[in-house]
Amino acid sequence: MFECRVLGSVEVAVDGRLVDIGPAKQRCVLAVLLADANTAVPADRLVDRVWGENSPPRVRNALYSYLARLRIALEPTPARIATRSGGYVLTVDEQSVDLHRFRQLASQARAATSDEQARRLLERAMRLWRGEAFEGLDTAWLNDLREILERERFEVRLDHHDLELRAGRHTALVSTLATLADQHPLDERLAGQLMLALHRNGRQADALRVFADVRRRISEELGLDPGRDLRSLHERVLADDPGLAVPKPVRRNGLPGDVADFTGRGAELDQLLSMVPGDSGGAVVISAIDGMAGVGKTALAVHLAHSLADRYPDAQLFLDLHAHTAGRDPVDPGSALDTLLRGLGVPGASIPADLDARAGMWRTELADRKAVVVLDNAVSAAQVRPLLPGTSSSLTLVTSRRRLLDLDAARVLSLDVLPERDAIGLLEQVIGAERVQAEPEAVHELVRLCGYLPLALRIAAARLRTRPTWTVERLNARLREGRGLLGELGGDRGVAPAFTQSYRDLSAGQQRMFRWLGLAPGPDTSARAAASLLGTDVDTAGDLLEDLVDAHLLEQPMPDRYRFHDLLRAYATELVADDPAELHAAQRRMLDHYLHSGYAAMEQCNPTAIPITLAPLTDGVTPEKFESYDEAHAWLTREYRVLLAAGLRSGEDGFDTHTWQLARTLIPHQDRHGHWQDMAAMSRAALSAAVRLGDRVGQAHSRRGLAVASARSGDYDGARAEFEQALDLFRGLGDQAEEAWSHLNLSAIAGRQSRTEEALEHSRAAVALFEGLGGPPGLGNALNAVAWYLVKLGRFREAVGGGLEALRIARVNLDRRAEASVLDTIAGAHLKLGEHTQAVEHYESALALYRDLGERYYEADTLIHLGDAQHEAGDDARASWQGALDILDELGSTDADPVRARLDRL
Repeated sequence: MFECRVLGSVEVAVDGRLVDIGPAKQRCVLAVLLADANTAVPADRLVDRVWGENSPPRVRNALYSYLARLRIALEPTPARIATRSGGYVLTVDEQSVDLHRFRQLASQARAATSDEQARRLLERAMRLWRGEAFEGLDTAWLNDLREILERERFEVRLDHHDLELRAGRHTALVSTLATLADQHPLDERLAGQLMLALHRNGRQADALRVFADVRRRISEELGLDPGRDLRSLHERVLADDPGLAVPKPVRRNGLPGDVADFTGRGAELDQLLSMVPGDSGGAVVISAIDGMAGVGKTALAVHLAHSLADRYPDAQLFLDLHAHTAGRDPVDPGSALDTLLRGLGVPGASIPADLDARAGMWRTELADRKAVVVLDNAVSAAQVRPLLPGTSSSLTLVTSRRRLLDLDAARVLSLDVLPERDAIGLLEQVIGAERVQAEPEAVHELVRLCGYLPLALRIAAARLRTRPTWTVERLNARLREGRGLLGELGGDRGVAPAFTQSYRDLSAGQQRMFRWLGLAPGPDTSARAAASLLGTDVDTAGDLLEDLVDAHLLEQPMPDRYRFHDLLRAYATELVADDPAELHAAQRRMLDHYLHSGYAAMEQCNPTAIPITLAPLTDGVTPEKFESYDEAHAWLTREYRVLLAAGLRSGEDGFDTHTWQLARTLIPHQDRHGHWQDMAAMSRAALSAAVRLGDRVGQAHSRRGLAVASARSGDYDGARAEFEQALDLFRGLGDQAEEAWSHLNLSAIAGRQSRTEEALEHSRAAVALFEGLGGPPGLGNALNAVAWYLVKLGRFREAVGGGLEALRIARVNLDRRAEASVLDTIAGAHLKLGEHTQAVEHYESALALYRDLGERYYEADTLIHLGDAQHEAGDDARASWQGALDILDELGSTDADPVRARLDRL
């Protein structure tokens, strides 16, 4: 979950963890961009809003520095800062920014069709505030905006007071209204609310005294009389107008008690309320609320039924249909109708025995009644269908762990876990705000450990409430260790028993799929990967996965992607651990799927890659196949986190060959997208695995991965040492092709360290080795490297000639990556020769190829060179250099500083 917060201190949070967004001035820059989210803010306006009239010298440099640091800080989030039309725009979902969400909720509340819906929207809006807007920041522009927002906040509070008064909740309001009235002594609307609350509490004299005080203050300070509305209310209070009386209480019948600490669910309540017809009537309303065990379906339905009791005054009925009650069969429709009819007062002797006759009587009894009926814990649409009313005067709320897709005319709401803010609010309700505020970081971790699941949160909160000496961190430690999440959140009504009943209701095939998915690495799984895991065909696996989605034991964030809730994953993992006979085989099938699929994708994206001999494919595995670069690259991007998790975990499970081969497979993709820390972590794990195996091929490839990661992080000495060890290993193995590539690696490091003659020597050694092998595709890369270092040595015409030969080889081999690199080299030679037009043309061709390939680092590198060529030609280079800087900052590359220096010199 991603949030940007300004209604309080300026914060950015991802999954409950705060992102370090820097010092006060940097937070000011972010606050300004958030206030105008998705709108370009010119640099001059940014400077004015952040620094005002007292901006320091070289303020633009400071602004660029803050923007660059914010780009890096926001990298783990969906928010991005981009350059557009001479300004800067923060692209972000406005629903993730509390300021914009507050304003939208307030607007929706004023357009709501019912008081209950409006009240929920306003409460959600008010809960977004954590203190004073932009707390701790002091600029003229932010101070003005802060004042505007405080007035908007105050108006929302007054709107909420009106709704509370209309609902008859005046007693609880008196203290709040009196305090606010002292703070806002001239606000007539607030004064009127306080007068009405006092009058309804039988305090007519106090209500009249409020009016007298307000009239005196307005007269003394403004020289005016109170407005018409307040004067009219004063007259009605004097006359003890019956129209000011408390609304009559609503009769309730048969509902369980509302949850005293019910928290959140504002959006869901709004959606359900929008389905309820107004007084003019409408279609029969059946709302089916489905969701996983423990997500709060029953609490939501009962809470909604209580809040709508005044609109359905004739009856409020509740029936548990026991779809997932241990030791009980689901209630059959006939028995359910008998209970419901008795709840309406029908004598037992008058209830017919026949199911259809009972259903007919039920519909007849409801025909002239306004009733709300909660049918809880339904097993299927067939169980519920005979229990539905036949007219629109009644509302039926059905809850189920399964999606009741074939329940005619039902409006379906699938309930998800709580948003983080509401999850924390639930803890506050149970254990008190003081304990929550005392350990904010631990509270964020606790709600995350509980998976934001209401049942788990309530159990954790109850544990803390009954143990006042415990800290939240102590409970977190118990959840992380010892018996673990499910053990600590146990008991007869705990999380695991709820999951167990859902699991027992599955077929044998569905149970097997659920168990074995606990082995799946990464955040989500595809149908083809699940098929390999089970050793079955894709269609069968897809059907089983969809069944689990319908049973709310899996989530489907997008087509053909399936994932567990964290607690369900823990439960599935416990189940699979109890089946050691199949465990090793299933793990092997899964790793084979990702290794062979990933390697096929890597080969499609890197046609010059030298093949390695993969671990043999196990029976029952269905690897992916790719027909094009775009298809393979898209798959690698989509599955990257899964492949990373598989590689890091495989060694722990005893699959060392898969560990180093998955690491080797991912190196080109990681390099292409700047995942260098991941590359280093995987390469370290791979090297350990290869050493355990005594596999020198694996050791050589792993050391190359470590070297590339070191080079990209600026540690050229470390990279050189690793490349030299890889070279020695490949030479000892007699692998001339890999020996040649190692020379190319070392030439690149020597070039980075300005040892150009040494770089040229390594490049020529690579050429000789490739020519000795008959000129494989790598020969073009080696010739290109020679040409590049000839440029560095000032031998420009010689470099152009060698580059053209390298370009021919790259195009013959259809190697677009090599082609782009050669074009960049040839462009550099033309630039040194003063041939600016040819240089710009070649750089632009290289840039187009890198962009098409998704090569972010090399796209930036070529943009730098293009900007250099434009600058030397007397053209504007700012757009090229700024584009390079944006990418390098996004990747966290140390190459960003020289580009920033170029821009500063303009």
